[in-house]
Amino acid sequence: MCQTPVNAADESAADDDDMSRYGAAPAREGANVDEEDARATMATMTTPLRAKGYDAVNNRFSNTQKLAAGAMLAGAVVAVAGGYRSDGGLFKTLLGAGSMRTVEFSVDIGCMSDALMESFPVKDFFDHDVTGVGVVFKGNDPLCEFGGQGRSCGRLDLTQDGYSTTWKGTKTVAADEEYAFTLTNSNGDSVVELGYNKRFPESGSLADDSCLTVIHAGGGVYMNRLISADAQPTGGGTFKISRPWGGCRVGGCETSIKLIATVGPNSGSADNVFAVEEADARTATWRAYKGHFSAISSGVSNTWGLDTITGALKWSRNVDFNIFTGDNWVSVNNNARYGSQAADGPAVDFDVGYNKVYAVTQSVDAAGGRIWSRNVDGSDDWQISGSWYTSRLIQVTIGRTHLWGVNGHDNMYTCVDPCVDGSSWTAHGGPIKQVEVGESHAFTVSTDDVTLKRGNADASGGWTTISLPSTLTGIDQVAVGATSLWILDTSGGLHACTLPCSGGSAIVPVPNAPAGIISIDAGKVA
Repeated sequence: MCQTPVNAADESAADDDDMSRYGAAPAREGANVDEEDARATMATMTTPLRAKGYDAVNNRFSNTQKLAAGAMLAGAVVAVAGGYRSDGGLFKTLLGAGSMRTVEFSVDIGCMSDALMESFPVKDFFDHDVTGVGVVFKGNDPLCEFGGQGRSCGRLDLTQDGYSTTWKGTKTVAADEEYAFTLTNSNGDSVVELGYNKRFPESGSLADDSCLTVIHAGGGVYMNRLISADAQPTGGGTFKISRPWGGCRVGGCETSIKLIATVGPNSGSADNVFAVEEADARTATWRAYKGHFSAISSGVSNTWGLDTITGALKWSRNVDFNIFTGDNWVSVNNNARYGSQAADGPAVDFDVGYNKVYAVTQSVDAAGGRIWSRNVDGSDDWQISGSWYTSRLIQVTIGRTHLWGVNGHDNMYTCVDPCVDGSSWTAHGGPIKQVEVGESHAFTVSTDDVTLKRGNADASGGWTTISLPSTLTGIDQVAVGATSLWILDTSGGLHACTLPCSGGSAIVPVPNAPAGIISIDAGKVA
């Protein structure tokens, strides 16, 4: 993980024969140290120990000689496959390890920075799906330290938590044991989160910027994780360690309200989903996720996506958003039917609310299509909202208290949530192209693409016109988040305005947003 600064005198000594301060990460394939050579080297280096009963080839003492050899081993410099150690840690079990602890390991691999991923010693590691996550330990066998050459020796294989990026597993280990997390991809490549070693530069990957302090010195330049420092008691005599992969902060990745977008083109199946924490959206790099949709909407904890070309409608828990696999997306029925009537066909617009997702299906007349709702977790099927016979809209958005919508005649309506079979609608005039509602306010875009207005989310009171800066010549769509109004212009550029949005110079461009956005939404406030 993190690195320890090395002064010039230390470098000079290391460049000669003293490798004792380098960590014990074994060489990867292609290095000039293999298992047979390492054991032979150990046999040579430990000649004085063999007189005390030490079997260097099999890395053990005879039972009757362990105590007699203990003092000599504590200060010995022992050759290992990835370097040398002089701290005696190699034989800590023989010398008396610390107390044992049953630990649940939990690692979140979903928030590695781009810089961290690019630092991986295996080129193009993430061109292949991640298929395994594990924990490896320093242990007592030099050939198995931190998983050995193949990163599999003594490894605890973790299990994915649902479709999320969190992996978990339990093992009883010594309190003074050192450990690191590993990743394996579908190409068979494995990496371990140890710090860079100049003699074996492909042995590990650097930790991210959350590692701001020394956590444990390990054998030298590696700053290895330590059980006794990281394990937190959970009650009942067990412990838990929860970390992001390559990071030092406690817990997994941050999962707050996301700003979510899809980019063009509509056609094809290439991944086109981007998301970012809303608080960071103006300055941070948006992350690409698996999935292909032409429209997307995010609620408090779930996100739905629609491919208008294929008609596929899918949903995912926000915590399951994945940069490695699209298996988190669950397909649902997208062909709503009312009783014995003919099916309405796929949804053409939808919005995810607090409890329900509302959608409108393809137009059945000039006023639009029918309105439907179902649970945000996909647990039921579509139910009609309003009247199957007369209620028509082309666009919907759901707030805390009201469902809002626009019909094909550019008129706006509201329905008290939950809007069910037989619910009535209130007309609010037009001409409106889009309405979007947030926690406290509703915003409308007129059909002229330049008139932006703000009202109350509960449909009470009047409307305030928001002026646009001269650089914003047309609005394609808007999204209301927890902190900002997000405006997509007709040229594909994204702009932000801190709520409640005073307009004018308060509307600023977001230069780091993905290019070619075709759909954007912000998650609901919990």
